[in-house]
Amino acid sequence: MADVAGSEVTERGGFAFWPRPTSRGVGALVAGFVLGALGYLLASMPLVFAGVVLLVLVVAALVTVAVRPPVLTATRRFSPDRAVAGRDVAEALTLATTARHPVAVRVRDTLDWRRMAKDESAEGTIEASGRAGVSFLHLDLPRGRHRVGPARVEVVESFGLARRLVLVPGRTELVVIPDVVSIGGGRESRSLGEGARQRRDHSLAGGQDDPITREYRRGDPMRRVHWRATARQGELMVRQEEQHGLPSARVVLPLDSSNWRDAHPTSGSGASVSEGFEWAVSMAASIAVELGLAGSQTRVIDLGGGTLALHDPSSTPLFLELLADVALGGAAHERSPEPAPREPIVALVSTLTAAEVERLGGLRGPGVPGVALVVHLDDDVLTAPDTAPDSPRDVVAALRESGWSVVETTATADRAAVLGLPGVLGG
Repeated sequence: MADVAGSEVTERGGFAFWPRPTSRGVGALVAGFVLGALGYLLASMPLVFAGVVLLVLVVAALVTVAVRPPVLTATRRFSPDRAVAGRDVAEALTLATTARHPVAVRVRDTLDWRRMAKDESAEGTIEASGRAGVSFLHLDLPRGRHRVGPARVEVVESFGLARRLVLVPGRTELVVIPDVVSIGGGRESRSLGEGARQRRDHSLAGGQDDPITREYRRGDPMRRVHWRATARQGELMVRQEEQHGLPSARVVLPLDSSNWRDAHPTSGSGASVSEGFEWAVSMAASIAVELGLAGSQTRVIDLGGGTLALHDPSSTPLFLELLADVALGGAAHERSPEPAPREPIVALVSTLTAAEVERLGGLRGPGVPGVALVVHLDDDVLTAPDTAPDSPRDVVAALRESGWSVVETTATADRAAVLGLPGVLGG
């Protein structure tokens, strides 16, 4: 087996099923019955003897794999150990045995996102008290945190007449992160916003003379009133609740299946999946990483304002792993702080009700128009009419009426090209 870098997990033991004859064994059984019957009809003892020998050989083979199932150890390694959605990953599976005789095996692995076909099985022979390796290539991986295993090992008796399925227990975790595209960030971007840039410069300078403030809201403690800003604005102003060392931005990602009309249950787990949603998750990751290269912190939130993942330039691996766990129908576990004044916000949406459009507007900070990427789920929808209720076309009109800057795209659009469109990253 080739040495493949990646994660490694070893599992011992096995659960064995009842033995069955192989194709060769079935042929031997048929031949045995035919020879025995023919010998009986012709009163030929040699033919009867030959038929009985074949039958006994098959029975002996079945008994052998029934009473002596080998103890197997499975070791998995993936390359890369943290895969990327839509790409491939190589799995190297090593099987070892303590049996004192060679063990012929046919191997498949158990995947939670699909079922491996029989023609994907790999064959090999484990030498006495030795090991053997097989490899699999998993194509076009779906995003998520997946479990691989147990290994499905068909142990074949030495004469090839009988086989027995052994499940080597244990599952190995494979994290598939969203695909991130880049347009060459790393420089100062207008997407940070003047307020965000001032907040960063102010934090780096350590000054306190001009803190970020907002209008007074019912329930704010009076000790947070900033009297100088109140006098300057002519209305009661309070200090912003949360100060960050980095300029910040927000990306909104709806999680409800009703927000993505192409959502459908998977054949395996039954969980809802959507090509449009997966495109949006990848775009959210790409926006956050791109803004991080420009020195900004990005918070990905749902329509309820809950935090799904927080990215800053030093936390990209953890951020992408958190986005690997985001699923349709899921929920955020952490309430987000209130948006800062002039904090940039990008919404990745497709289908929204009027109430959801209004709720989306409440996620913008004071003085922020906001950018909305409206994802059409059909390639030709930009030129063909879409008359479905709450369709992306209705959402486009409602968002523009609410003051959003709208960019229309499709679920198959090139993400790098969309990132480079004017307004998406503030450029």
